[in-house]
Amino acid sequence: MKLPLSWLGEFVTLEADGEELCRRLTVAGLEVEAVEHLKPAFLDVYTAEVRAVERHPNADRLSVCDVDAGVAGRYRVVCGAPNVRAGMKAALARVGARLAAGAHGSGSGRIEEAPPLEAAVIRGVRSEGMLCSELELALSKDHEGILELPADTPPGVALSEVLGLPDTVLDIAITPNRGDCLSVYGLAREVAALFDAPLRQPHFLELEAAPAGSERDRVRVRIEAPELCPRYAALPMSGISIRPSPIWLRRRLELCGMRGLNNVVDITNYVMLELGQPLHAFDASQIREREIVVRRAERDSAFTTLDGVERRLNASDLVIADRERVLAIAGVMGGRNSEVSETTTAIILESAYFEPASIARTARRLGLRSESSYRFERGIDRAGQANALRRAAELVQQLAGGRVAAPLVDLEPRPAAERRITVDLGGVAAALGTRLPDEEIKRRLRAVGVTVTLLDPNRIEAVPPSFRPDLNETADLVEEVARLKGLSEIPAELPVRRAGVLPPNRDRALARKLRDLLTGCGLVEARTLAFVAPEDNRHFPSLQASRPLVVTNPLSSELSEMRASLLPGLLGALRFNLNREASAVHLFEIGKVFGEMDEGARESARVAGVSFGDYAYGGIGQAPIKSGFFTVKGILEACLSALLPQGAVSYEPIESPQAPYLHPGRAATIKCGGELIGLVGELHPAEALRLEISAPCSLFELDVTLLAVHSSKLYHTIVPPPRFPAVRRDVALVVNKTLAAGEVLKAFWTGNAPMLESVELFDVFEGGNLGDEKKSVAVACRYRSADRTLTDEEVNRTHTGLVDQVARKLGASLRS
Repeated sequence: MKLPLSWLGEFVTLEADGEELCRRLTVAGLEVEAVEHLKPAFLDVYTAEVRAVERHPNADRLSVCDVDAGVAGRYRVVCGAPNVRAGMKAALARVGARLAAGAHGSGSGRIEEAPPLEAAVIRGVRSEGMLCSELELALSKDHEGILELPADTPPGVALSEVLGLPDTVLDIAITPNRGDCLSVYGLAREVAALFDAPLRQPHFLELEAAPAGSERDRVRVRIEAPELCPRYAALPMSGISIRPSPIWLRRRLELCGMRGLNNVVDITNYVMLELGQPLHAFDASQIREREIVVRRAERDSAFTTLDGVERRLNASDLVIADRERVLAIAGVMGGRNSEVSETTTAIILESAYFEPASIARTARRLGLRSESSYRFERGIDRAGQANALRRAAELVQQLAGGRVAAPLVDLEPRPAAERRITVDLGGVAAALGTRLPDEEIKRRLRAVGVTVTLLDPNRIEAVPPSFRPDLNETADLVEEVARLKGLSEIPAELPVRRAGVLPPNRDRALARKLRDLLTGCGLVEARTLAFVAPEDNRHFPSLQASRPLVVTNPLSSELSEMRASLLPGLLGALRFNLNREASAVHLFEIGKVFGEMDEGARESARVAGVSFGDYAYGGIGQAPIKSGFFTVKGILEACLSALLPQGAVSYEPIESPQAPYLHPGRAATIKCGGELIGLVGELHPAEALRLEISAPCSLFELDVTLLAVHSSKLYHTIVPPPRFPAVRRDVALVVNKTLAAGEVLKAFWTGNAPMLESVELFDVFEGGNLGDEKKSVAVACRYRSADRTLTDEEVNRTHTGLVDQVARKLGASLRS
């Protein structure tokens, strides 16, 4: 927001200099990003009245003017401007004056000083000065005619004084929550509060005595979307004369970064910059039956805005329309079909409050940001619509000859909810970290427009003003109290806090341990996007039955659903590396997956991994160990054995519908306590072909939430090395060929053997004299006691009893 100090001075008078003003604004949260000091690009130029204009005797396009510059003298000037006429007020550069460089025809408008102006004889007539255009004064690039000053401008006054030069313009960064400061008057309120200075109110035209107007002049308003437009006001005006705005108004617009168009449009922009309320002027003759309808664009698809571009409308966009067609995109931009033009004689001024989210959504989708949408998005004064119309009507009367044709229409189908905040004065001190007198707290709140009522000696009731939608709770008011004098008044002391030990977080501990284990097994952690294409969710369904969670406003069609599995992202990372000639890739990820259940959206923690290519060095003269099903299963066994009780995990052959992306003969489900906690296997050849992966790829995915339920070894405990030796006993059992080796190990763990320390599978044999239906499974059992050395007799007795239990349970026999 650009703030000319000359404009600010109309509302508040300061004794502080510009540097102090910038410092106080910045400390209060309104950072001054730049300061521009403007100086006049001319010297010795005065206001003057053209008393008479005569035709040049020797040139058809030149005039000889009698110019009265008051106390500065009376001069005869030759002028070629087409708009010069008797009685007009203009800018006179006397002999000796200095104008902007390029004033004599280059059109450059540079502000370097040129040589002093000299008297000249033009076609036989002596000219004692120059009537200047805006270009020659470096005010704008307009050189079509001389600068015309307001009719009440006294002659003989320095032009720099009339134009408010020199001037200073502050460029202030406005945070998104401070839409009330996107105006000169809004910033004046802030300055008055910061410096405890009196604030002068803008002047508003009295509309109470407005004419009743004929039925033809009246305007009717219908609001069909009150949730998006809770307030709408309109004022019809007639007798309009469209012409260029006076220099003072155009000058202020330019200082704030806007250009002048015509007097009516410039007035709406001027009031927006002054009060922060965006306005729009419709050509009344273009509104069918003078009825305005505020509605959604449900039945409209295209609309041409003021910039001449056809915009595609969305059914939810809010528009301003008449009975037949759209007239404007609400809060964003008007339309070509109702714009004010040179032929306009009657207008309807619009002033409304639109919901910020609706305007922001429409402007962002259309890529159409305007000064109006910028203010609506940040929240304008909920009660400032009528006053803005009164201010604009006053300026239209002064500058466009207009008059109010019919009463103001002001509809508010949804009044703003009243905000009443109870503030504990003692709590303010606790929040600030310093004690302020109660009267000072109330004074500061009143300074920013808050109505304060004393409830009891320790509490007040605060009602924020309508122009501050960001004040909604006690913390907001405490911030106002603190920033008015700056945070420097708060002592730099650390708050006294009682130290304590937080309880362990099992989820974080499990994730940390999983990360350490998988990294130790040679995998590299990856992070992938949570958004995937619908095709990915179809090929890689969730471990648990759920529907895909669709993104309402996706970045693209390839990212329109939330992932149901971590595997698509990891496989994408694998392909990315393979495309860059990587020969071995081993990745894992710990993250969340998402799904739609009957009770609503749900997210779950998962850990997944992919392994491709050489996994380990095979030794001298031997080939590397390739990644495969048993490699990844070994990684999982190493990890799960460090998290779960011995024998708690079982691997079972997978059924195709559970994971169609896995190889049916090289995949398994992972269960704990009979509950499915994950899958492991090699990628199905069809999927590998689809993903352009040319060699076997192994992968796994585990439900971290279920893993946390069963895990019992999350936290590291220091265990001293055993003092007594272990005793190993090997046994080979003949079992049915269809029995999984894991079931054999599980049977040993669940047997009654308290001294059993470990059970390891070291051999599986088929064929020979075992027949086609049997196989031999050999395991090594280790026994140890924590308090003594075991004897062979007690180890043999325990081992024999355990083997008998297992044999009976599995229907097995000892291999001879």
